[in-house]
Amino acid sequence: MRLRVLLASVLVAATLPVVLVAGPASAHDVLVSSDPAADSSVSGDLDRVTLTLSEPPLSGLQSGIVISVTDAGGTEHARGDVSTDGNTIGTAVDLTDAGSYQVRWRSVSVDGHPISGEYAFTSTGATATAPAPSASAPSSSATAGTPAVGPSPSATATEVAEAQAPAAHQHGAATTIWLLVGLVVVALLAVLVTRLVQRRRGPAPTAEDDR
Repeated sequence: MRLRVLLASVLVAATLPVVLVAGPASAHDVLVSSDPAADSSVSGDLDRVTLTLSEPPLSGLQSGIVISVTDAGGTEHARGDVSTDGNTIGTAVDLTDAGSYQVRWRSVSVDGHPISGEYAFTSTGATATAPAPSASAPSSSATAGTPAVGPSPSATATEVAEAQAPAAHQHGAATTIWLLVGLVVVALLAVLVTRLVQRRRGPAPTAEDDR
């Protein structure tokens, strides 16, 4: 009987350390879900990576929580510090470049042990947007519907008449001058012809010659 009690005591003493070690080990937190999910393809408009753990990280050890998002060339695309909201940790990212990305994360379990993991996903790049129309450029419909503004017929006729008036006045004055010159020339020619005729005829007969 004593031998059985002794063997039972030895067995309990031998298995106790195993139970004590296995208990905390089984209490380590695990990654439950992620956004983006592993091996998924997302739009480049996504601006945040979030990881959900089975338990909230150990309080007071936020400096041990890390989320790194790198592209195929090793360039870091995580922006800012990691935030914690209950059992969810996350960080802002820039996924506008299309390609494959690698997420590496590290946290602190409730039992004080560090936990970590990594996975990959793909970004299709930023969605292209059409440029907004310029406010200063008139629309084609507005341009087509608005007639071209030109001088009115009455305004054009008035301007032409005003422009032609000085020329007409100058032309009339010149005509009058040439007419006067012509008349003077004709009068002079008439006088000259009269004198020539009189010379050819000789002096007119007097009364004494008739006797």
